[in-house]
Amino acid sequence: MKRRYDTYVFSGKEYTILILKVLGLSLLLNYLFFRSIWGLLLIFPVGCLCYREEKKTKLKKLRQELHYHFKEAVASIHTAVQAGHSLESAIKESYRDLEKTYGRSDVMVQELYVMCNQITLKIPVEELFSDFADRSKIDDIETFAQVVRISKRTGGNLNLILQNIWNTLSEKIETKQEIDAQVAAKKYEHNIMSLMPAGIILYLQLTLPSLLSEVYTTSAGKIVMTVSLVIYTAAYLLGSKIVDIEV
Repeated sequence: MKRRYDTYVFSGKEYTILILKVLGLSLLLNYLFFRSIWGLLLIFPVGCLCYREEKKTKLKKLRQELHYHFKEAVASIHTAVQAGHSLESAIKESYRDLEKTYGRSDVMVQELYVMCNQITLKIPVEELFSDFADRSKIDDIETFAQVVRISKRTGGNLNLILQNIWNTLSEKIETKQEIDAQVAAKKYEHNIMSLMPAGIILYLQLTLPSLLSEVYTTSAGKIVMTVSLVIYTAAYLLGSKIVDIEV
């Protein structure tokens, strides 16, 4: 079954982990901010936010892995073409190379596996890459598909074309990887900073429980804690958006 890369479908195991994560986070927030049976209703907004963020994160990671490993596939295809293989045969060689490196479960290896099966069914290779580009929605893959289609129609120098594509793709992805590494460091700092307010509340609860007793028992205290949680959540989401840089 062909996979689309503009949306993400959770597996059963991932759903289970997400549910446990939502339950744990909801209970923790209830303990920190409300300590009330009504605080368990947090499971609904927390569940929605976690589902959205987890889906976004996993989709981005999947597309990033596909993009990076596509560069390796192009390099392998180019090497095979240089050795005298046709493009169809080069795709099969690329599949064998990447399977040894990343394993059968790798997303790019799975795409090459599907292509190999379809090549056996005599489906034109340009159609395979056009379909792959349509499902991936990644600019470099779409460009590659267009170049392959034009090359097949005009009979251009495929070896030279693949060399130029790989050089361009390699430079772009290496730059992107450097930027991603810097952004990852900022995301880590953001996560640490986000934990500090909750850590302070937890510390006060454990060391000076009497200091916070009124915020959990009086109406004014409950309002203050509710507003604090809303501000805390908004600050976290804003920070996540700031460090979520698309390259």
